Amino acid sequence: MNPTGLQMSFSFVPLGLGFIRLVAALPPTLGMALGRLIGAFLFYTARERRLVCERNIAVCFPEFNQTDQYNLVKACFEQNGIGLTETAWSWHRPINFVNDKIRVSGRELLEQANIEGRGVLLLCPHYSMLDLIAPLMHAVAGRFVVSYRPNDNPIFDQAVCRGRARYAKLVDVRALRDIAKHLKQGEMVWFGPDQDMGPKGSVFAPFFGRPACTVTTPARLARLSGAVSIFLDLHRDDNGLYQVSFVPMPNDYPGKDEVENARLLNQRIEDALKKNPSQYMWMHKRFKTSPDLTRQTLYQS
Repeated sequence: MNPTGLQMSFSFVPLGLGFIRLVAALPPTLGMALGRLIGAFLFYTARERRLVCERNIAVCFPEFNQTDQYNLVKACFEQNGIGLTETAWSWHRPINFVNDKIRVSGRELLEQANIEGRGVLLLCPHYSMLDLIAPLMHAVAGRFVVSYRPNDNPIFDQAVCRGRARYAKLVDVRALRDIAKHLKQGEMVWFGPDQDMGPKGSVFAPFFGRPACTVTTPARLARLSGAVSIFLDLHRDDNGLYQVSFVPMPNDYPGKDEVENARLLNQRIEDALKKNPSQYMWMHKRFKTSPDLTRQTLYQS
C-alpha cells in the first residue's frame, strides 16, 4: 500500500497528522462531508494531479463526452477526499468500527485456501479507500500481511505503519523473499499490482485498450510460494456499506507467459473499475512509461 491523502512537506507533517486525528473524532456523517469538501477543494487547486486524472480518464473512458469526463474527474477527487476520512477512521477509531458495515461475497475462496494450507496473494488495486482495506480485511480474515513502499518522510511513514500495524504485519514491497515466506506459511498478503513502476520487472499489457507497464511480481510470487491468487473487488455503495468481493483469478493464472499474466490481471482491474470508476486513484500516472521505454507525453501540459 502506498500512503493516501496529501503529500505533506517535512514541516507540515505533524500538523497534517493532527488534522487526521481530529477528522477521526468527528461524527461519521460530518467526517464524510468534510472529506468530500477537501476533495472538491483539491479538484480546483491540485492542478498537476488534476491533469493526470483528466488524461487517465480521457484514455480509459473515451466513450464519455467532455461533460461526463469532467464530472467523473471531479467525483474522483471527492471520493479520494472521503478516502482521507476513511484513513483517519482506520488509524484512530476502535479496530472493529467497520465490522457492521461490510457485505462479503466469495469468502469461500479464503476458506478453501485455508483448508488446503495455502497462502493467499490478495491482488488489490489502489482504491480511494486504500487504508480502510486494513480494517475491512481484518474483520473478514483476521490479521494479515500488507506489502507497502516506505514513505520518504520518516515521520509520516511512522504514522502510516502505526495505523496499519493495528490490523496487519507490514513488509517492504521490495522484500520479495519475505513476502514469499509469509505466503508459504499460509498467510494472506495484500499486494497492489496496478502502478507503473518502470520497465524493470514489468511487461506491457493492455489496460483499457492502451499498453500499460505492468509488474510481473504477482505472478512470480504466486509461482514461488504456491499461494492462491485472489482479486479484491471493493466499493462503497450508496448506503455507506462496503461491498467486499473476493474474485478468483483464472485457473491458468499464473502461466509461463508474463504478458498473458499481466493481461489477465489488468482485465480483472478493468472489470472492477468500470462498475465504480470514481472510487479509484486515477491521480497516479498509470501510463507513465511508453512501450519504447521513454516517458509518456500523455501527462505534459
